[in-house]
Amino acid sequence: MKNINIKQFDLSLWALVFSLIVVLYINFHYTIWNQTEKVIGHDTRSYYAYLPATFIYHDLSLEFLKGGGDKLGKQFWGKKSPTGHTVIITSYGMSMLYSPFFIMAHSSAQLLGYPADGYSKPYYFALLMSSIFYLMLGAVFLRKFLIKYYPKPIVAITLLVVILATNMLWYVTFEATMTHVYSFALISLFVYMIDRWIESLTFKQTIIIGLLVGVISLVRPTNAVVVVLLIFWKVTSWKGLVARISLFIKKWHLILIMIVMALIVWVPQLIYWKYVSGSYIFYSYPDKMRAFFLNPQLLNTMFSWRKGLLIYTPIMAFAFVGIGMLFNNIKEFFWPVLIYFLVSWYIISSWWDWWYGGSFSMRPFIDSYGIYSIGFATFLTWVFKTKRLPKTILLSIFVLFSVIGIWHFKKYYGGSIHWAYMTKEAYFDSFWRVHPTGEFYQKLRKPDYELALKGIYKYEDERINTFEE
Repeated sequence: MKNINIKQFDLSLWALVFSLIVVLYINFHYTIWNQTEKVIGHDTRSYYAYLPATFIYHDLSLEFLKGGGDKLGKQFWGKKSPTGHTVIITSYGMSMLYSPFFIMAHSSAQLLGYPADGYSKPYYFALLMSSIFYLMLGAVFLRKFLIKYYPKPIVAITLLVVILATNMLWYVTFEATMTHVYSFALISLFVYMIDRWIESLTFKQTIIIGLLVGVISLVRPTNAVVVVLLIFWKVTSWKGLVARISLFIKKWHLILIMIVMALIVWVPQLIYWKYVSGSYIFYSYPDKMRAFFLNPQLLNTMFSWRKGLLIYTPIMAFAFVGIGMLFNNIKEFFWPVLIYFLVSWYIISSWWDWWYGGSFSMRPFIDSYGIYSIGFATFLTWVFKTKRLPKTILLSIFVLFSVIGIWHFKKYYGGSIHWAYMTKEAYFDSFWRVHPTGEFYQKLRKPDYELALKGIYKYEDERINTFEE
């Protein structure tokens, strides 16, 4: 028997395998596909509606809903257009990503003895598996990108932390069909592709990048901000920015191809809006729901007891510290990642419902965890080069914050972290408990949604932020 060379073991690859095993274990242990509201519920009803409407009812105008019943799931709601049709409030991006798994479920449902109605167990199971597929797709390309610049052990730790110690774990298990893991996959692939494109400028990569921009923005329109990365990628100075702009001008045909590819992805959406509303451009969300860009809740999205990212996913603090460290370590990533982070944070914080309804921690940030992984890897690389004592202290804090993130996951499942009503008093009352006490509920505070729709916010133990046109 040959001796096994320890160098043959790729820790970053095994980190992916271990993460996949954990995710699969949680999903199968709790048989989440049987928890129907966890799979096709809340926002997912709208993301998914295009598929049964197209392939089962053959009616994107949704006229079949007038017959009553819950043909698109319980509590499905749309928006009435000027033409009187019911419009699906979200774009079709998620249905596009679900579609291969939907088709497999639809073609096998009756063979397995289930109704081919879009809402029987094969469909729930298939959608759940789609989330795991896209998680691993994103993680694979994130790994391919990171090992180009960081040691594999650092990449392994980064992947484990991002998948298992952040709120991403919740959104690939108990609310797996929300947009966030899918966006994480697309944006991680986008980072990998632009890193290659800047070096080679190939036609094939140009097409892929254009299509990715289209799909990314179709899944969550605010994520179109990823184009910032393309503009500033590996730019380290004003001179470099001028050179990048000159490159875009010189290679204008490639930029045009990207734009055309992105628009092609959007064509079916524009046709759908024209069909149901009479206009190619239609704001399908309720009119009151909008962003207040003059009153972004920047501090609250990070530190509020209601939903602050660094309260409930504290390990992300090291990713943001790592972004700052890029300036002295890998400067070519400093400006694109920093600018992207600031713009994305601002957009997320400006939405009227900045806590994003019922959710675990600040879920919109999950979309960008592939980008923020650069910060994680940079911080960890620096830590392992420091002296023994500070290294021990920093790694201990890093591990502690990771454990707290996992503990919060367990508490959220157990109900001792509320989905939207948390306060400081409630947080500390239940910190050591998985399940809430009777006093816990008395310490919660419901947001004032009517004021929030006007851009007026008042939070317990915090200053009042107001903005009203």
